[in-house]
Amino acid sequence: MRHLSTLLIIITAFSAVVSQTLKSDSVASISSYAATIDRYTNSKAKRRIFADVSSATEEGPEKWKEFRSERERTKLETGDNMNQVAFVWTRNGKPVAANMMLTSPSGDWAHLINYYYRDDGTLAKIRAQLNTFYGDMSIVREQFFQSNGKRLRSTTRYLDLQTKKPKKKSGDLFDQEVPVYKTVSELPFAKLL
Repeated sequence: MRHLSTLLIIITAFSAVVSQTLKSDSVASISSYAATIDRYTNSKAKRRIFADVSSATEEGPEKWKEFRSERERTKLETGDNMNQVAFVWTRNGKPVAANMMLTSPSGDWAHLINYYYRDDGTLAKIRAQLNTFYGDMSIVREQFFQSNGKRLRSTTRYLDLQTKKPKKKSGDLFDQEVPVYKTVSELPFAKLL
């Protein structure tokens, strides 16, 4: 009888953990978590600044560097470099948000991507907006992820670049995939964190 009650306690505890994990991996709970992170990043919370200082027009590996301030970063910007910039916010020493801006050297498009990470370093959500003069569109995407990396849901909206009203996808549209970094350690500048 004693073994049976111990077994029931273990099963009940395991079920509670699984249930909590499933609830925390729902789209609603991830949206709520992302809203909390948005409030944090919009506050006066200190952020870290990273940029790829390699040339965007020449072949070669990325060279990510951390900057003490936005002023320091812009001083070193040539127009040919820093076409990938990232701002990272940490809580309790752990990255919880990485907002990246990817641009073309010509300025024809800009891809703004917000990554939301859980305390364990796993990706919870991506919100991306590609603004492009090719087709005069904004493409807004949201992706939600379980803690095991499985995508829960993905949405895409096509908007007019100027009015932000829904627009049909045009033939001359320039589209770009959203890079997915399922853990903080996969970010291209992770070694600098």
